[in-house]
Amino acid sequence: MSERLTEAMRQLPILVVDDHPINVELLIDLLEDRGFSRVDGLMASREVVARCRRDMPALILLDIRMPHLDGHGVMRALDEAFGNRKPAVIVLTAQADEETRHQALGLGARDVITKPFDHREVLQRVCNALEVEQRYARRHQEAVVLEHLVAERTRELERLSHTDPVTGLPNRRALMEALDRLALEASGAAVLYIVLDAVHDVARLHGHDAAERLVAQLGAAIAQWLPEGLRLGLWGGSELLIVLPDPGHGKLRELAGELHRWLAGEHAFDEMSLTMASRVGVAAGVGVSPQRLVQMAALALPASSDTPIRLHSDALERAQRDDLELNQALHGVAQRRELSLVYQPKLHMQSGRVVGAEALLRWQHPRRGFVSPGRFIPMAEASGEILSIGDWVLEASMQSLTRWCDQQRLARDFCLAVNVAARQLCREGFAADLLARLERHALPVERFSIEVTESGLMADLAQARRQLALLSESGVRVAIDDFGTGHSSLAYLKSLPISTLKIDRAFVTGIAERREDRKLAATITALAHGMECDVVAEGVETRAQAECLVEMGCDIGQGYLFARPLPEEAFLDWYPMAPAALA
Repeated sequence: MSERLTEAMRQLPILVVDDHPINVELLIDLLEDRGFSRVDGLMASREVVARCRRDMPALILLDIRMPHLDGHGVMRALDEAFGNRKPAVIVLTAQADEETRHQALGLGARDVITKPFDHREVLQRVCNALEVEQRYARRHQEAVVLEHLVAERTRELERLSHTDPVTGLPNRRALMEALDRLALEASGAAVLYIVLDAVHDVARLHGHDAAERLVAQLGAAIAQWLPEGLRLGLWGGSELLIVLPDPGHGKLRELAGELHRWLAGEHAFDEMSLTMASRVGVAAGVGVSPQRLVQMAALALPASSDTPIRLHSDALERAQRDDLELNQALHGVAQRRELSLVYQPKLHMQSGRVVGAEALLRWQHPRRGFVSPGRFIPMAEASGEILSIGDWVLEASMQSLTRWCDQQRLARDFCLAVNVAARQLCREGFAADLLARLERHALPVERFSIEVTESGLMADLAQARRQLALLSESGVRVAIDDFGTGHSSLAYLKSLPISTLKIDRAFVTGIAERREDRKLAATITALAHGMECDVVAEGVETRAQAECLVEMGCDIGQGYLFARPLPEEAFLDWYPMAPAALA
């Protein structure tokens, strides 16, 4: 037994409870003789619970038969007061009946020793009980430590589940939970949806790692800059979200403006000084779900940084949904026979003779009716649907031109012009395909020309130059449309095989009244002639405009002064009765 009595066990507190002082003294002496250093006695059973509250023993040696409160009552009181944290109990009793023993063990006693007892047996059983208690204590401590570790890990996992692993910013889940809480408030919630456009440039030039570090740095800086009570987090790669109680549209716009100006300032990053171009969509509402509120802010997001801040409105959303429906309706429009061509004549400014026409696209939607080209063509270019529409336009215009030639309805120098989108022009094989179509329709190349915009050329200048060179070498004339409104530059003009410059209607409208417009038109005309190109003026609507153009040497004009765009039959009826010379 002595070998099993460890130093730790000797230090454990033991309480002897018996109403007879002699029994208490006897047990205390016995235990102290064996090396137990913290043994105490108590004769008032009703004070056991209070004593345990002051100094909890590891073991109680408890007599069963005591006045006022017997041993069974003491164990019930300990269980009620401490539950699983109650001390171990060894019952000492002179009653050897099985009922007393079973009742004591049923109340949680570790052991039952019958009086008179053998000293060695008592010591052995005390050691056994303390050894078990130590084992329980160790396991309890291990459980506490494990529970603490689990709690810490749970908190860490919870934190990680609310944090973007790359930037360390709050993620979508954290933002949505913040919005959930704000949605319950009477004032409602608001969202600022921020797109950092400059991050894409950093990713392209310096890599995605640099872009991610930049977003993390900006996010941390914005979080410090924001007023208290606002929550910022990462919604997507370069998209941030600010969540806040709704302060009203005026203050929301003010906050968005301040943030945009702050981002546009200088920001040090990796030995660089960057300005952050950004766009902000703003939405707010009472009783609006978090998902819907974010959607509203995303819908309000401006398409370009020209107007960097926009608030959501029902009218804005209706317009965007209408655009979406129109975009969907564009798919397969050429195959559904909803497209048609109209033709606007081109006249020689000196003689008034018709020298050609421009084929213009029209869309008659079965439900919406006429859809403006200014609306659907940019959509088609953005979606890629312009490729199938462009193919239809080329084929339909060549079919019309073939019929007119076969019917001998046109002068021999009549040339039909077709607009070509940037995506068409920059597609490999465009020139070869166009020339093959002309050959299939048996059309002379001088009867057909294409018009491309400056911005279309700049989309892929090298590819555009290759395609235009093939067309020019074969005799197809090429015109630069809307000249002067895009990236006008002699550096690229002189390298392109073009035959015509078209003066945009923006310069023609005020040509008779404004000296500046006349100067610009005259400069473009002189430039074109210096490059051995013809000049076509668009949007000629008055005789005064026509006279100015004739005076400066403009070759060809088109506009309402001569004729509006006409359907095929109306154009053919108008053609023989074209206006006489204007000079």
